[in-house]
Amino acid sequence: MESILKNIEAIRKEKHIKQEVIAAELGIKQSSYSSYITRESDITFSRLSRISDILGLSVIDIITWPEKYVPESTTHPCDGCMEKERTITHLNKYIEVLEKKLGG
Repeated sequence: MESILKNIEAIRKEKHIKQEVIAAELGIKQSSYSSYITRESDITFSRLSRISDILGLSVIDIITWPEKYVPESTTHPCDGCMEKERTITHLNKYIEVLEKKLGG
């Protein structure tokens, strides 16, 4: 499980997604998300599945990171567009989190 948690963090950082954004998407506090990553709390498969959705990957791709279970050659040309859309969604969520913190 430790390697999966390290993979989640590596992917999150590579995609420039803040912990706060993932926590907001999960409906939990950032400290709760952090407790999963630091192994203070156990992570359920359903939570792992939700995190994989937020990161735009399958659970198996998170487990096998940085290798991909589904080879790149089978991806569609529009995958880059989908990645951009996910990035925009994450940025909008981050803006919402910041606005809540700032009382706006």
